[in-house]
Amino acid sequence: MTPATTQATLQRARFARKPCDLDEVLHNTDPSAALEPIDIAWRKALTEAEYDAFANTLLQDRDWLAGLGGHADGRRRVVAVSAPGRTTVFVDPSGSAYGRYVGIGEETPELASNQAEAIGWLIDNRRPEVSRKLAIHTLRRALSGDPAALRILDRLADQ
Repeated sequence: MTPATTQATLQRARFARKPCDLDEVLHNTDPSAALEPIDIAWRKALTEAEYDAFANTLLQDRDWLAGLGGHADGRRRVVAVSAPGRTTVFVDPSGSAYGRYVGIGEETPELASNQAEAIGWLIDNRRPEVSRKLAIHTLRRALSGDPAALRILDRLADQ
């Protein structure tokens, strides 16, 4: 397993708690549950056979998960588990050695083609603990020198 060698990769994922297998993560996760911000702190590359064995026994202890995971800076620290031709899963063992929390990620989209889309995306994808009103207020302060951005924020505040 390798630690993330570049700046932390930030994404979001929806997690299942103590799932037995990957099917449970894919099909039984509550779609209304909030996507959580994650920090990919470690990466584990497996062969296809190793991945399939892992995905079918998520509650089994694995020494390479021991003591990892948890939360830092408002983000869930995860191990990105991947294999060729397989969906990357994010595992937060929260100090244990098994897949206590396992999730599928949502990629951060490419930079929006226009300013209104970008600002709207930032507000829609804010941290769950930040209210929409506070996000708009904070962006208003950050973009105070941009009249076009302020008009966009005014429209979004009225919605």
